[in-house]
Amino acid sequence: MNRISQYLVYPIVWFFSKLFLTVEFNNPEGLSAITGKPAIIVANHISFYDSFLLRLNPRSVDLSLYFMGLKSFDSFNMRFLWMTGLVPLVYKLFGVFLVYPGQGIEKNLEMPRKILSSNNQIFIFPEGSVNPNDELMPFKKGAATLATTLDVIVLPIAYKKVLEEGKKKKVIITIGETMRFTPGTSIEAANIEMQETIRTMLATK
Repeated sequence: MNRISQYLVYPIVWFFSKLFLTVEFNNPEGLSAITGKPAIIVANHISFYDSFLLRLNPRSVDLSLYFMGLKSFDSFNMRFLWMTGLVPLVYKLFGVFLVYPGQGIEKNLEMPRKILSSNNQIFIFPEGSVNPNDELMPFKKGAATLATTLDVIVLPIAYKKVLEEGKKKKVIITIGETMRFTPGTSIEAANIEMQETIRTMLATK
């Protein structure tokens, strides 16, 4: 169902992106490096639509993507949309698995470990919430914990919003080079390397 849903939602994402945004990919072929392999995509999180826009990359249909999501939101609008049932529906269509604050990192990582064990790919925003600012917030440890214990590929992605005078908002999505952390690498070191990699990608024009 996850792969089928990705094909079904593409025209919806394409239509809305054409209305409101200009989307540009740097290194679009970078997704090919994780096709058919267990991998963790890590990215900064500039808006609620970040995960949707990745669907516009033709290579994304070759992936079996699952997204880490939250059930609780700081935004009133998102809480309202959850109560209406719209957010749960979108979660189901897009293959989102939930994490629960206060449950503990090991418990919350049980589902992504299971997903990765079947050669799927998971998408995590390590900042933990939407951050429209240029400066990254400190990364939470979930992605780094998985990367340093499972020896899977990590693919960094950077989202950058550019305001063009007199034009629609432009989002540049840069797909980086794959990374890998030897089991035993400290979680803190892996976290710092992932964050600095994305910070460098954002600074590149």
